[in-house]
Amino acid sequence: SLAKYSPERHAAVIPSPQSDTNRMSTTMSNNLYDDSIRMLWASKLVYSFAKLLQEGRAGGLDLADTFPPEVLAAYKDERLDVRDLGEGNGLSFNAVLKIVVANAENLKKIEPEFEYVAKMIEKIQAVENADESSDELFLETFSSIDAATQCVYGVLKDTKNKRVTVVFRGSTDFSTRDWQTNLSAQLEGMKTPKLLKDGLEGELKKRVLVHRGFYDYIFDNKRAKGDQRYDMILNDIKPFVEEGYKIYVTGHSLGAALASLLAFKLAGSDKSWIPKPVTCISYASPFVGTDGFRTAFTLLEQMGHIRYLRVNNDA
Repeated sequence: SLAKYSPERHAAVIPSPQSDTNRMSTTMSNNLYDDSIRMLWASKLVYSFAKLLQEGRAGGLDLADTFPPEVLAAYKDERLDVRDLGEGNGLSFNAVLKIVVANAENLKKIEPEFEYVAKMIEKIQAVENADESSDELFLETFSSIDAATQCVYGVLKDTKNKRVTVVFRGSTDFSTRDWQTNLSAQLEGMKTPKLLKDGLEGELKKRVLVHRGFYDYIFDNKRAKGDQRYDMILNDIKPFVEEGYKIYVTGHSLGAALASLLAFKLAGSDKSWIPKPVTCISYASPFVGTDGFRTAFTLLEQMGHIRYLRVNNDA
């Protein structure tokens, strides 16, 4: 059976939008609990941003008045790649936030959790407005144009803390493959990462068993047109890693499960360009793998190759 990789020492309570803003410092520390605040922002805003792009592409929304012209030109017929904006830094997080705020009325119509998103935006704005020079977080790429068949993810760059973050969107509705993926709960053999093989025994030296739907969505999607998401992500993050950036991964719900699998793969890779440790902060993650997967994941932590925090809401 599938075992949730979430020993109690990894669990935390998810902070509500009403939490004190003094924890929301723009200066990120090495404390995973502090890091989790901005990861939460990213993992939730990705839903709203993806919905706006989706509705705009489908003709359901006119985004001309709320999206920068250069962004409108970039997203219509292909995935959003804004790495050349902002003097080569990308689209600032503040700009993304302003786009979401400007589309508040539109989001009320298409975002079931708009009230929660609105409260979270208020908190983010309070921090950003307190320090107008805090634009160190930038959106680089956002892959959602093929959301009907492939998972949605974005890549963020933190120029101050030298971090590149992959954020996965969670489940939405039945118009995408998200729920089919959630329900594909059979097991899939995932090749054991090379850095783990000497520390494991028996079949675990060869493979760990994970949720087939989650695995296929990133690594072996038969319905993908072009590259697998894993290969796309590697291509997206490698230029930043080569500049000395550390790797962070995050997501909510389905996105949390995908983040956990990606972080596991990256942290156990022997590719010389992938820095360790890889940091993963997940929110409300479902089952990901069996006890064997947990054993392998724990070994990665013990080896110092991964830092992992799983955040729950106990309300």
